[in-house]
Amino acid sequence: MADQGGLRRVALITQAGAMAGPKLAEILARAGHDLVVEGARPEQVERLSALGADVLALNDPACAAPGVGPGADPAACERLVAQALERFGRIDAAALSPRSGGAGFVRGPFLEASVEDLRGMLGYFDTTFLWLRALIPPMRRQGGGQIVVFTSAAGKRPEANWSLYGAVRAGQSFLVQAVALEHAKDGICINALGSKNVVAPDFPLAPAGAITDDHIERGAWSAPLEAETPLGRLGRIEELAAFAAVLLDGRSQFQTGQFFAYSGGWDVD
Repeated sequence: MADQGGLRRVALITQAGAMAGPKLAEILARAGHDLVVEGARPEQVERLSALGADVLALNDPACAAPGVGPGADPAACERLVAQALERFGRIDAAALSPRSGGAGFVRGPFLEASVEDLRGMLGYFDTTFLWLRALIPPMRRQGGGQIVVFTSAAGKRPEANWSLYGAVRAGQSFLVQAVALEHAKDGICINALGSKNVVAPDFPLAPAGAITDDHIERGAWSAPLEAETPLGRLGRIEELAAFAAVLLDGRSQFQTGQFFAYSGGWDVD
């Protein structure tokens, strides 16, 4: 489905060098997409190009940390989208991994949390806002598009000691779903995809070196995560990327406004 009347589909991937980004970029390149990648490593760009993709790599430091708070650059997302449109003329799909702007997550008792802890995670929400604001107008002009925003399954099920992180992620997913309904008639499919206990080499709860592209070294760090997952194992990042690709590659365009939990059953009541 990457070919549209002789034109290759174009996909934008933020944080292309982290978590699901590398695997997802490779899947879409193999499926015939040209790519706009933010935060990709040079060797990754070379590999994607070798797969036949025309790759625009953007590593503007401001684009890596957009936001609305002090010192942030609210125009960064629009600037990146403008560069993508200048190169390719369109963006058919976007996989967004908004950054927190501070601590990736904060866990612990609510009464021990600080205002700084909360502010350190609000980037998940405001960066989602900025990316959607930058992407929706050009997708509306071209008659449609597909967007997946990576959130967290922690925002679906309240859990003790995860109040701040879960609340911010829930708000992020709610924003995605509400915006999707506003723009469904524009032909834009927007969905939130929240994972839980899906691991990649940069998974924050794992000790250094415990996870590689080909192997997960299980241990004391992984046991509680496996125990709380009905499937009894950790999810692999390539599985999450494969699931996301179905919502981005043009094969399925009758799904919008959804929150998909990718959690091995953890989120089920």
